[in-house]
Amino acid sequence: MCGIAGIINLSNRVSKIEKKDISILKKMLFSRGPDASGVWHSQKKNIILTTQRLATQDKRPIANQPCWSSDKKIVAILNGEIYNHRELKNKLELKGYIFLTNNDTEVIANAYHCWGDNFLKKIQGQFALTVYNKLKKEGIIARDEHGISPLFYLKREDKLYFSSTPDSLFSQSKESLLINPQAVSDFLVADYVSEGNTFFKNIKYLKPGNFIKFNTEKNASIPKNYILSKISIKKDRKEIKNENDYVEEIYESLKEGVKTRLKGDKEVGIFLSSGLDSSLILALFRKLYPEKNIKTFTASFRDQKNSELIGEHDNALKISNFFNANNKIVPVDSNELLKSIGSYSQPSASIMEFINQSLSKESRKNGIEAVLTGEGADELFLGYDHNLALISHFKKKFNFLNKKFKFRSNYGKKNNSKLKIEDVFLGGGADIDLDNNRNSIFGKEVLSSKSFKDIIVKFINNFDLKNPEDADKISFLIDFSLKVPELFLRRAEGPTMNEGVELRFPFLQTNLKELAYSIPLNIKIGKKIETKYLLRKVAEKLIPKDLRFAKLPIGIPALKKEYFKNSGQNFKKPAFKDFFYNNYSMMSEIILDGKYRKLNLFNEDFLEKTIKKQSDSSNCFFDKSLWKIWNIARWYERLA
Repeated sequence: MCGIAGIINLSNRVSKIEKKDISILKKMLFSRGPDASGVWHSQKKNIILTTQRLATQDKRPIANQPCWSSDKKIVAILNGEIYNHRELKNKLELKGYIFLTNNDTEVIANAYHCWGDNFLKKIQGQFALTVYNKLKKEGIIARDEHGISPLFYLKREDKLYFSSTPDSLFSQSKESLLINPQAVSDFLVADYVSEGNTFFKNIKYLKPGNFIKFNTEKNASIPKNYILSKISIKKDRKEIKNENDYVEEIYESLKEGVKTRLKGDKEVGIFLSSGLDSSLILALFRKLYPEKNIKTFTASFRDQKNSELIGEHDNALKISNFFNANNKIVPVDSNELLKSIGSYSQPSASIMEFINQSLSKESRKNGIEAVLTGEGADELFLGYDHNLALISHFKKKFNFLNKKFKFRSNYGKKNNSKLKIEDVFLGGGADIDLDNNRNSIFGKEVLSSKSFKDIIVKFINNFDLKNPEDADKISFLIDFSLKVPELFLRRAEGPTMNEGVELRFPFLQTNLKELAYSIPLNIKIGKKIETKYLLRKVAEKLIPKDLRFAKLPIGIPALKKEYFKNSGQNFKKPAFKDFFYNNYSMMSEIILDGKYRKLNLFNEDFLEKTIKKQSDSSNCFFDKSLWKIWNIARWYERLA
């Protein structure tokens, strides 16, 4: 991936754009693309585009961005990868287009020249891009359907600013430091910010599968969703009859997904937990390339008291050894974690950002600048307990699932029989108790924002699925509209690109998403009471049984009690149990007296009671809500 940014005049009445105007945006992008930089400034000074390149396709200087169409009318910049660019290039060459490079960005320029906006329906990959026709004075800004590649924008005084990072946009407009109250509410309750918002009040993110059309003499259009119009996600796949057919199609799709994401000029590694998803990726790599070297990276947690490593590294080592991979254990250290608080472009919801950055730092040190990861598998194939609890509650046919899978305790309902779909916060992860007790948690500036439950209701109303029997399908669509792009991918892509490492996601493919959505539920749930039944059937083709079940869910040993106490897969002890206690003075000072307090985001009593719990070493624990508040406080301190 790379970093892209630009400034566009939306009217011929506004001041011309100077090269110096792009300098701050460009500076903030450097870590995302250390291999090369580029700037294109129109002769009329009505648009300027810049890139920082991480060269994964054609490292030659001639392939640096911006790239041009054959006739030099179309200019393009790209953050990401177009996986079918070779196929598109062949089609365009048959139409007479001439290419000077093997770069996918040059394909984008010619594809836009040939097919106009419809080229978005032809490209497959992970991307944020901008193309501009300098003769027609018009172009588009677009983001991939999964939301892998980030893109933020700010409209100000008839100018449109956009960038791969919100930090650089903040530098253009100090009023952006006004904090968005809705973002604070969403973040504390659900870990992510919804509806195209960011923590900056005036900065938006472009939603997955959306594009903005613009004209340098007229105003930009409202973003439109170009992806859902082409995805036949509701169609039944009548040609597939049984479980074995589905298992085989999933297997072939994943194999192709891994193969496609290994293309390019960079050596590729794998982030390997001991879980099913990343183990499958490694197994498929070895199936495709029996003799090829592969490096894998596994996080483990360093105990604060005695430096003992706690986590999944033993099982990960067994898996990597079986597949003849070179595995590197990456210790996650609490002292370094402390330094990371508030350091990202937006506040961090969990320690996963730091874990991903630590893994990326080590992979780059070992010469690996592109890495495969297993994000998205759980959402595709019922990977969470709460997915199956949801199904058992709303679909009577599957009541047998409630023997093992229960709603989380924080759903805050005594009478589960009366639960509505929105009551269980489809997609999981949301803290129902926090949302239900807003008046005692948030300050007056945040209380006027919508509850997260209201946001979920809005999403449900946008679907044609109204029957509670469709709860699993609604949950699937919400996951891929909200949780996957704005939580899992944000905490993965941003921190890794901070280290100049590109993450690639074999599970995030349009065809695999359509397939997973369409699989009949009785086949998807399968014959055993377990999560990810069909993926486990795929794994039977590739991974020995003792390694296949080495670990159930991914876990971070930072909680109050033993992790997964009843699963047989628990950690011996939580590594970061004393994190808040050991840093009590620093934490309490900034949360109670930091600059962010003038914003009136949180209730005073709530803050004091939450902090006080960490003052007792015998009862302290890693409080997820306190972590998020601490991040907001430190993040604001850094910017203010």
